[in-house]
Amino acid sequence: MGRVVDNFTSDLRQNCPDVRFEVVDSYGPGKFRLMPYYFARATMHLTGCFASGKAQLVHIHMAEYGSVLRKGILVGLARTFGVPVVLHLHGGRFPKHYKDANPVMRWAIRRMMAMTSEIVVLGEFWRDWVAESFGPEARARTTLLHNAVPGPAVPPLRDDTLTENTRPVRLLFLGRLIKLKGIDVLLNALASPVCRDKPWEVTIAGDGDLETYRALAADLGIADRVRFTGWLDQKGCRRELAASDVLVQPSMFEGLPMSVLEAMAEGLTIVATPVGSVPDAIADGETGLLVPPGDTAALADALARVIDCPTLRRNLGIGARSRWERQFDIAVYRERILDIYRRNARVWATATPPATHGTAERTG
Repeated sequence: MGRVVDNFTSDLRQNCPDVRFEVVDSYGPGKFRLMPYYFARATMHLTGCFASGKAQLVHIHMAEYGSVLRKGILVGLARTFGVPVVLHLHGGRFPKHYKDANPVMRWAIRRMMAMTSEIVVLGEFWRDWVAESFGPEARARTTLLHNAVPGPAVPPLRDDTLTENTRPVRLLFLGRLIKLKGIDVLLNALASPVCRDKPWEVTIAGDGDLETYRALAADLGIADRVRFTGWLDQKGCRRELAASDVLVQPSMFEGLPMSVLEAMAEGLTIVATPVGSVPDAIADGETGLLVPPGDTAALADALARVIDCPTLRRNLGIGARSRWERQFDIAVYRERILDIYRRNARVWATATPPATHGTAERTG
């Protein structure tokens, strides 16, 4: 979520300097224990902006669980002062959160959704879920806006003639090292007889439970072919993407993962699970390969296919890059987000300070 905000606000600053906005972090950059301080500071700052009439619109980015409570307070605050709210849903677990919530919390969430001027979702799955959960009136105010990422003007050249006599095929995972991201499925797939003896090496980039997965790689006998980088900043992620051949995204849940879009921009082959809005980006056999979440055998088979066949890797990479240019380039996102701002802002006057206020947080 933070990277989505960073991407499009950086683009707006560079390409639309007359659009005045401020990003307000309601979670903070540090540990959870500091969150109440940052949230209180953000709330006071936004109250001042709303009360003074400076804010023509507030664009709120929301995940699930604690994020819903914090952002619900901010939605109510904005509406108290008559400031239109664009609510941008990012949380892959929000449907489960809503389903498991008690009646009071479910009522509060429905009330929050009703107070919004527009609801922005990441894909068809989420638009359908909003309609099913909150009714036709909410669907009428729902806009599908895929995440987007910047990318190189020309993707890196890759050696599509790799064989066992040259370097191994370089696989990459980008994301938090938690069970719901399918790291154990990936490592077991690579250690299976289908993949074990093929020419591959894998980089696992992300923070989380590194020691558990290092131990699993060692137990599976593949530790010498698995590199763990820990957390990487955006520059580091792009460096790893440019140096890789295949992105593997074996998650059990997602919204629309930035790693997949970044891999598309770089022209990588992508092997992913069809969770959340991933199928909006990855068409099986055209822009990547899709495998059922949690299916070790299916993932191993898909990885074996792309490791064995340079032509398949090349064609899938070309297809992924082409779709990114049409649908997920940050320039496409820029025009669509400005349209959303224009139709919801109380006054659209880019020369007056500040036209929009965004609220975001770095973690869920």
